[in-house]
Amino acid sequence: MKIYYLIIILLCFQVGSYSTEFDELIKPPEGAYRGQIFLGGFASMGMPGGDLIDAEDKFLEGTTYTFTDSETRKKLMVKHLSFAAGLSFEYMPINYVGVKTKLRRSYIIQRTIFGTQYKNWNGYLYKDLSLNLGPSFHLTTRKQWDITLTPVLGYYYGIFEATPVAVQIPHENTNFLQNYSGSTKRSVNNITYGAELNFTAYFSGGLYITIGFDWTVNKLKFDTEFNLERDSSNTDIKIPYTGSSSNINNYSFIFSAGYAFFN
Repeated sequence: MKIYYLIIILLCFQVGSYSTEFDELIKPPEGAYRGQIFLGGFASMGMPGGDLIDAEDKFLEGTTYTFTDSETRKKLMVKHLSFAAGLSFEYMPINYVGVKTKLRRSYIIQRTIFGTQYKNWNGYLYKDLSLNLGPSFHLTTRKQWDITLTPVLGYYYGIFEATPVAVQIPHENTNFLQNYSGSTKRSVNNITYGAELNFTAYFSGGLYITIGFDWTVNKLKFDTEFNLERDSSNTDIKIPYTGSSSNINNYSFIFSAGYAFFN
């Protein structure tokens, strides 16, 4: 009989344990509030701008490329896309305000836009690794949803390569690259700043998902000025990068997901 009693006790304990776990799953989301810690990952995609992007477009302005297989001549134009991914951490010392830090890896890809029926070239115009920090302002506390605004300031280390597509395209089929010369790659490091606006949804068990808009500005300083010439008929056209300071601005949609802990 004692064995039966022992089995009954163990079964009751097991059922109680399952009940506790089930209760945890059906608990309502707690949202953001004092003492919460948010740990997650993010990814973003968008369009870059700034004077360095304008310089790339200006350098290729009025140039063409001839496809030898079809004898088709097309204007040489490019588009730029930015991508980023990384980790984020936030702690809320008080209600409505947190301190957020992000480790971010960013890329800008340059690609020709000859069309889907023709060969296209692409290359990395810019890539960096940055660490950002800033206050995060929350609209709500202990709600299943939230809107946050986070201005950030940080520091980055990156590589910038001017005209990565123009270097790859066969020179004999263009109207300006025959005498293309000059150093195209520079390492850069400086401050970065921007802001992030997010809508967040909280779920049971601490899971959160956010979608939003991200804006960043990277200040690039080059040790030596770019001096990239086109061909002999256009020697007066040089890529107009400044040696002191230029900007890359990124405007991106951002998606994040992670887990909220209570301290």
